[in-house]
Amino acid sequence: MSTTFLTFEQIARTVPSAIAESHDGHRSERYSFIPTRTIIEAMDAKGWGVVEAKVPKARVQRSRDFGLHQLVFQARIQTAIQDPRSGLIYPRLHIINSHNGTSPISVFAGLYALICTNGLIVSRGSVGEFRQRHTKFSIEDAQSHISQLTDSMEGMSGKVTAWAQLPLDSEQRNAFATKAARIRWNKPEDIIPDSVHILQPVRTADSGNDLWTTFNVAQENILRGGYDRSKRKTRTVNNIRENLRINQELWALAEATFTEYSVK
Repeated sequence: MSTTFLTFEQIARTVPSAIAESHDGHRSERYSFIPTRTIIEAMDAKGWGVVEAKVPKARVQRSRDFGLHQLVFQARIQTAIQDPRSGLIYPRLHIINSHNGTSPISVFAGLYALICTNGLIVSRGSVGEFRQRHTKFSIEDAQSHISQLTDSMEGMSGKVTAWAQLPLDSEQRNAFATKAARIRWNKPEDIIPDSVHILQPVRTADSGNDLWTTFNVAQENILRGGYDRSKRKTRTVNNIRENLRINQELWALAEATFTEYSVK
């Protein structure tokens, strides 16, 4: 399965704020305009192309032209990580920015599991992340931090292999599912779904009991929803910030689980 990279014209049609040439005109003198279009060009020069472009639904055209947007980059030529379940995993970089003051520029490392089209977001403790407000900051600073983050992603294959080699018993898997569900439904009054929904395999390759498989199944079910919770069907998590939060916290949970159960 080949990767489809978006052209500059496709990005402009889908996410016009990503190609804005200025901020929205309502920022102070301290505001540093960090153009996403320049980041796209710089990433392209490094061999990374855009594979996804997202923007929240906006009622006002100005929000579409200057507001929050997310771009997902993948290397055009890159050695993929072998997924222990089946298929391949590709390192990705997620960049969030805005030109109307609604969001700092943020960069997150990620992995894309081809078997289930899962977009996993690595926790900040694994390879780090970058987040900076638009004050006293330059596009050169942003490019430097992005380059450092891409270089730090090279060791991810070892972590995937280690997680795949750690089996979990039924009690451990149920405990993981309960904690994972609480990440999405994190208010004290929230009723979380039964762990059977969180651990329900979507495909044959998801039937394993190792940490890597358990983590992927839980992540997919928690974000996609589709099962009953408190007499209502759970919905897909489409909010950009919430999707990133849940993804990062799930990764951190998997790291903590590995630390707790792996043989020292």
